[in-house]
Amino acid sequence: MEYKLIVKPEAERDLMEALEWYEEQRTGLELELYRKVSEVLDDITKNPEYYQERYREVRIRFTRKFKYGVHYTIEGDIVYVHAILHTSRKPRK
Repeated sequence: MEYKLIVKPEAERDLMEALEWYEEQRTGLELELYRKVSEVLDDITKNPEYYQERYREVRIRFTRKFKYGVHYTIEGDIVYVHAILHTSRKPRK
């Protein structure tokens, strides 16, 4: 069963900020990050329960090349993505 994916506005903002930062570092790098995050999102929709709960009901799936974690919860057949954060970045308040 493939789950429905809902990316919350905060997570979209996280991704946009990361893409902008990588674009400033080297042209084309932001596209590579976007592809990696897209692969993670596809993986999560296919098998979201594969990744263990880290805190409360939040699970995290990490990208391989880039150090980002996709933070999500599962409610029924829907996966909610709450944040896409760099592993060494301080969380927003």
